Amino acid sequence: MSKLQLISEELSNACSAADMRPLINSLVMRPRLRLDQLRRYERSEAKRFRKPGYVMTATDPHQGDQALGKPKVSVIIISYNMAREVPRTVQSFLPPYQRGLEPGDVEVIVLENGSPHPIAPEIIAQWPESVRYINIENPEKSPAKALNYGAEIARADVICPLIDGARMASPGLLQTGLSALRCGERTFAATIGFHIGRKLQQIAVTEGYNQEKEDHLIASIEWPKNGYRLFDIAAPAGSSRAAWFGAIAETNAPILTKKLFEEVGGYDERFNIPGGGLVNLDFLNRVVGDETIDYFLLMGEATFHQFHGGVTTSRHVQLEEDDGETTWSKYVRQYEAIRGEAFSTPSRKPMLFGSFPREAAEIARRGIVNVMNAG
Repeated sequence: MSKLQLISEELSNACSAADMRPLINSLVMRPRLRLDQLRRYERSEAKRFRKPGYVMTATDPHQGDQALGKPKVSVIIISYNMAREVPRTVQSFLPPYQRGLEPGDVEVIVLENGSPHPIAPEIIAQWPESVRYINIENPEKSPAKALNYGAEIARADVICPLIDGARMASPGLLQTGLSALRCGERTFAATIGFHIGRKLQQIAVTEGYNQEKEDHLIASIEWPKNGYRLFDIAAPAGSSRAAWFGAIAETNAPILTKKLFEEVGGYDERFNIPGGGLVNLDFLNRVVGDETIDYFLLMGEATFHQFHGGVTTSRHVQLEEDDGETTWSKYVRQYEAIRGEAFSTPSRKPMLFGSFPREAAEIARRGIVNVMNAG
């Protein structure tokens, strides 16, 4: 029996187990990143920060400066015609839904990027002071410029930019990402994406999937009571078919320092196709192409895409548009014009960080089976 077969069998047995850490230790192959070592580090840090009289220093940006009301992380959310979706997304990135964090630890910046149908004022009025809602003046069709602006005005030293405001978060995403960043100054923490529904939304929409059916699905798991139950009603996105166990094509809720974001150049504003084209995939390519950056993938955490008629999730990108050209061919042609080379997804595989909640065990098992079947 191969190691992957053994892991798959153990995952199957773990689907009803509350603690999967022994199994995860077998998955993290690199000795310097074994989960038991990281857990010991986190426990030592927790004790250190509980000591009376401890003063934070400017060289440790990941804890935040609570004395000055500075958040630990700023979440930047792009909204375009997402009056239904963004309120759920905002809730999913705020404590107490985000576990292990206090209300002042998280700043959320919602950037309304030219929506004909913006978020209702009565919804905005219900958000806490930690949420800033900003209408972008002279918005562009691509979200790249708005994302860069959000990073510029973010109050925290760590940011989590969401190019798609329809993506709800799992409950440990921010805390696990902040823990990963403690492993080094040049650390990039990626997350994988899922589509709410039993199939990819590009396929499901052809079979009658819509927002009303999605609302019933979300209600069926009593969200937001336990956000990890989103795994029960979701399918891996096309960019992460192997779930946490292979190279990914994009990440929709990366966590990194503002300093590193600025160093890699943020989102390239030359990607000006509506929706941004391959701007998000290009961002990941540039980050992971730098071998001096530690590249992590957060195990057991993810974002979950709500159906909203988006550019790439409401129809297949290989379908022809009215002009006879496919959406994908337009994307790759622009990429080649900007980068001077053909587009390809990263071959570099991330280092795994974190642990699995029980609710993610079955999806993790299927991901490993897909890797095994692919050879």
